[in-house]
Amino acid sequence: MIRKITGLFGLCALTCATAFGQLQNNLPLRIKVGVYNLGHFNQGRLGGFQGDGKMMQAELFRWKSWIGEQALDVFAVNEWNRYFDKDSTVVAEDALLKPFYKNVYFGKENKWIYNGIATNYTLENIRQEKWDGDYYAVLGDLKVGNKTITIISSHIPWQKEWHNSSIDALLTELKKYEYFICMGDMNAADKVQMKFTEAGFNMANGGAQGWFGTAVGTNAAEGRVGAVPNRSIDNIVTSSNIKIMNVSAPFTHLNDLDHLPILADLIVTW
Repeated sequence: MIRKITGLFGLCALTCATAFGQLQNNLPLRIKVGVYNLGHFNQGRLGGFQGDGKMMQAELFRWKSWIGEQALDVFAVNEWNRYFDKDSTVVAEDALLKPFYKNVYFGKENKWIYNGIATNYTLENIRQEKWDGDYYAVLGDLKVGNKTITIISSHIPWQKEWHNSSIDALLTELKKYEYFICMGDMNAADKVQMKFTEAGFNMANGGAQGWFGTAVGTNAAEGRVGAVPNRSIDNIVTSSNIKIMNVSAPFTHLNDLDHLPILADLIVTW
């Protein structure tokens, strides 16, 4: 009986230790993450969803259902909109994120660029790194025992005069961290994104599982489907000690004239 109780206590201790992710004996931590350029809830245009009344309520429910179904531990967003609808009657954070996430961290609300991170983990040292123009990354630190995983939601400019310098600045920033998860719209050609792997990092889009076309609106306008070269612009990049698997870029029927999300399971090794 004592042996059984002792065994149960040990199992409980291990469960408690692993629930947040700091594992005994250096066991790995699994985190489900995703990033979505939401296109201001209006297919990449400003102004929020353009319907009203029952149509708006139905669309709001579809967005809320999709977010809940993904059950992401960390959800990064780009091109967020403060209000879900064109009439500014629904605060998007309250309606779409707070039902599922205790903590939501946003960067500066610019006209086009508005990045955030939603999670039930507590992030510390919330800060912002500026790229060119209004583009930037919002960062927060996840403490796991004596280790720190830096979580990043970033948006890189597509404009030629800003793009390369912003990519280089992001690479410089990532090299500062032992553990990081960087998610966002890279607006980058395949060759440019390979700079992440050349730097020793892992990436979801263009990594071990290949390329996933996320600039789906551009593809559709040209009558193209799938991973067309240089259309895999949304990505999840991690430090080399965080493995990436189960990558997908599903059609959501929400923002399919603009972007698809990138979702992945991450395994943090210590």
